[in-house]
This record gives sequence, structure tokens and C-alpha cells, in this order.
Amino acid sequence: MSANVETMFSAVKTPWHRLGVVTEDVLTAQDALVTAGLDWLVKLEPVHFTTQQGEIQNIADKFAVVRETDESCYGIVGNRYTPVQNLDAFNFMDTLVDSGDAKYETAGSLNGGATIFIQMRLNTVLDIDDDVIPYMLLTNSHDGSGALKIIMTPVRVVCSNTLRMALSSKTANQISLRHTKSITNKIDEARNVLGLTELFYDSFSETVNQLINTEINKRVYDELIDKMFPLPEYDKDDTTKIRQYNNVNSIREKIRGNWVVEVDNGVENGWGLLNAYNSYELWQQFRRGAKTESAKLEKQGNALIYSDSTLTSNVAKELIKL
Repeated sequence: MSANVETMFSAVKTPWHRLGVVTEDVLTAQDALVTAGLDWLVKLEPVHFTTQQGEIQNIADKFAVVRETDESCYGIVGNRYTPVQNLDAFNFMDTLVDSGDAKYETAGSLNGGATIFIQMRLNTVLDIDDDVIPYMLLTNSHDGSGALKIIMTPVRVVCSNTLRMALSSKTANQISLRHTKSITNKIDEARNVLGLTELFYDSFSETVNQLINTEINKRVYDELIDKMFPLPEYDKDDTTKIRQYNNVNSIREKIRGNWVVEVDNGVENGWGLLNAYNSYELWQQFRRGAKTESAKLEKQGNALIYSDSTLTSNVAKELIKL
């Protein structure tokens, strides 16, 4: 297992299927908790220091967040901080959609357990030719660095892309919950913000169908690639300009290759072109510091969880204008 990914599971078709435990299908919350290696608790311990006189001095209203199984300390928090246990996070997801069914496709811990992630498949049916299905992604930190976040995300099954885009001002696709109250008190708030009344996915479905009906010809393709990745000046006598030109041209070729795959699959429209860019952004983009295939896959997975897919969002905005 690579350095930042401590433990995890994923179903066969998920992007991270080469890391962690691989299952044949989605799991229930309890099975996912155990299989992902998340069946542990954190506790709050008082913080103190030793004075020059050798006395133990407690620090008022400060606590260390410690994992019970191995005493790993994740961070220092204030007295208002309330830990959200991994089991509570799974239960929250189940309660949010009123289900105890097998829905979990991937879950795990990063950075020694300081961050955990859970991805659930939803039952909502999108009227876009079964090309995408809806997911809900939860991330939570045990080090006090951030809130618990839940993100609605449509995931394309064919190439395992995750499209996290704010497609409409009418809807929100994520909510952040601070560690100050019992998480169970936030169910209704989360439902309303995430649009589990179908607002988010109705909006997404409408936008995707608009992209499906958008014809992409050579002019549109060239104008978009030139706007996203304009080729720099080429000077055969300047090694820096040659390198810059080759780097950008390499990106353009990767996107073009993805587009050819989309066209061959019969998706010669705005939706296919959007996925060509998204495939590049998630799985082909250069990852600084990734010297091995495992490290590259890990960084891609981290991008899947944390990235807002800026390139994909910008491309979507341009395509919607057509």
C-alpha cells in the first residue's frame, strides 16, 4: 500500500481498483466499515506539558485526537470539537438516504487515518441513457483541520470519471458540517442543502442532455482546445520554448486521443468532449512527485476526492454556451 493510503476497499469497477481490498460488488455500511479497515474509534485526551521544574501542566481547553487502536495522535483541538466516528459517518450516510442496503463502492483512510473517505451509490435514475449514475462522497478529518464534507457527484460508469461541477446556481452539490454537534442533528439540513429531493440531479440531467444534443465539429473542437491549452510560441533556437511547446502539445494530444475514443463509442457530442477533458484531468495529468505507478495512482485518487475538477468545470461552461 502506498504511503498516504493507509487502508481501503473498492469494488472492481472503481478507479482505485488496484489499491487495497477489491470486492466483487458494493457493500453494506457494516461490511464496508470492516473491509476498508475503518472499524476503529478516536478519543480526546487532555494536552499537557512538563515545566522546567518537572511538573505536569495541563493546557486548558485543548485536547489531542487519538486513535484508540494504536494511540496515533492526529491533531490538537479545542473544547468545542466533537469527533465524528467512522461508524457514525457510515450511519449518517445510510440515514441520509433512508437505506441500509449495499451501496458502498469505496472507502478508506489516508495519511495514517487522519482523513477518511466513503463513496455511496444512490438509487436515483438519471434520464441520460444510463451513461452516469449518482454518487455521494463523504470525507472527514480526525486532525481538526477541516469539517466533514458530503459531495453529490455524478460518476460515469464507462471510464470511471468523476464529474464534480457546480452546474447550476439553483443547486448545491456539497455541504460542510463542523465538528461541534452530534452529526445526527444535521440530517435534515444535509438533505436540504444536497438537494436529495432530486434538485441536483434534475439539474445535472438537464445539463448533460443539453451537452448530448450539442454537435461538436472540427471548428468547435479546435476553438475549445485553443482556449483551454493555447500552443506557446515555438522557437527552434530556444530550448525553454521548445520544452513548453512540447509539454502543451502533449496535453492536447492526450485530450485528442480521449476524444477519438469517445467518437468511436458513438459519443460525438458535447458530453463526449467533456469526458475527454475529464479523463485527462483525472487520470492523465502530470502528478508532481509521483515517481512510481503506485504513487501516481494514489495522487490520482486524492484528486478524485479533493479536486474540484477546475478544467472540467471550465470546459463544461464553454460547451453549455454553444
